[in-house]
Amino acid sequence: MKLSAWNAAVLPAGIFILLLHLTVPSAGLWAGTAFALLGLILVGIPHGSLDHIITEKTGEAGSFSLVRFLVMYLLTMLVYALFWVWLPALSLLFFLLMSAWHFGETDLEESSVSQQLFARLAQLLYGSLLLFGLLANDPEQTVAILASLLGESAVLTRFLNLTDAQPWLRFTEFYALALRIALVRSRVFDQLRLGLVLSIALFLPLLEGFLLYFCHHHAWVNLLRVKERLYEEGPAGLKNMIRDMMPFSLISVFGIIILVASSPLWLSQVNPVLLFFILISVLTLPHAGIMSRFYLQEG
Repeated sequence: MKLSAWNAAVLPAGIFILLLHLTVPSAGLWAGTAFALLGLILVGIPHGSLDHIITEKTGEAGSFSLVRFLVMYLLTMLVYALFWVWLPALSLLFFLLMSAWHFGETDLEESSVSQQLFARLAQLLYGSLLLFGLLANDPEQTVAILASLLGESAVLTRFLNLTDAQPWLRFTEFYALALRIALVRSRVFDQLRLGLVLSIALFLPLLEGFLLYFCHHHAWVNLLRVKERLYEEGPAGLKNMIRDMMPFSLISVFGIIILVASSPLWLSQVNPVLLFFILISVLTLPHAGIMSRFYLQEG
């Protein structure tokens, strides 16, 4: 990963927000939420807004249709959204597995494992450890959010009791990091930066910690890889990439704002933070499939 002004600014900003949380909690909450949402708008959502470009540039020449792409993309999102309504527990489990797979595929893309089956198992293990750790950093908030969807649940109670009885489980993201260091032996700066991101997230509320990793590591890494492979070098390539990201980024940002803001009118029983995660999951499903094909072709 190349060092850039934005890339370098994330860690000092994260440390500053952490210090605010520890010294002036109310100010830390406002600053942390603003930083998380800024990262989501500038990096997190835009990293999925290039899916049509990835599909067009990595597919067969002349076979791409934007209309067909959008119809299939939106249809996939709609079907998954309906599953959230009909089968919320199953949809939540699927989201966790999908996220674990997607995170693992991104972070272990340059691993030294050559056998594909073992590489896939390592990706799923890595992502599962990482995601469990991010959720277990703030188990009370995790349970409170999920309870608005699942109600009183023995699984949530066991999760809370387990993290209380076994505090070491709150550090599983660092076991994932150790696995990454063992399998990806280059990128020393990137390993250190990820370690610092996870260390800061360990002490932040759930949404802030999750978005710190999601936006400022996961999305950032994916954007750089797409830029390096599909766009020319230098300012011209960056300008073209931003131009391509803009339309669907704006649509997604305003769509999420409208749906979350209006949710008390039509989905009052669901925690707005949970609704936000559901919307991210609906966007992630088609995106994860496209990025998986991107990495397979890149390999």
